[in-house]
Amino acid sequence: MVNREKEEPQFVTDRMLGKLSTWLRILGHDTVYAADIKTTDLEDVESEDRAIVSFAEHKARILLTRDKNLALAARKKGVQCVQIKTDEVMEQLKELLRHHININLEPVPVRCSECNAEIRKVEEGEEEILKEKSYVPVSRIGKQYFWVCDHCGRVYWEGSHWRNMREKLNQLKAVL
Repeated sequence: MVNREKEEPQFVTDRMLGKLSTWLRILGHDTVYAADIKTTDLEDVESEDRAIVSFAEHKARILLTRDKNLALAARKKGVQCVQIKTDEVMEQLKELLRHHININLEPVPVRCSECNAEIRKVEEGEEEILKEKSYVPVSRIGKQYFWVCDHCGRVYWEGSHWRNMREKLNQLKAVL
């Protein structure tokens, strides 16, 4: 298997970019969401901002933020940062491309969109994992591939939602 972490950019996003975090994960990018970074005082925005900048600096991640002051603080520390201007997630992906951030524009079953952990293919004999989830289409078990996140238990498969994602991404690629 290809070690994507060496080839693909890794991100940390602020709390205003939850949807972008999810999409980047769907596209196979290692993306840590600010809410998942432990800070000593969650009530203090300034300490969360310091924790995000420190995390990005120590893990050599690109910081994505909507916050002008957070972007400024990151740049002062020498952290690569993109200040996102738009609200809509497809426009946000375009912004990353305009900033010459090499992102994949095809959904790939590599990362959990919920928790960012790596996902793995469900092997023959593990069907019980799928049957435990009420949202998994039982009629598709044994007829298509499924992936599971061993960290949070989320199950993935290429259903109509994948077609919808690909359609949105194809529309995005058409205007680039």
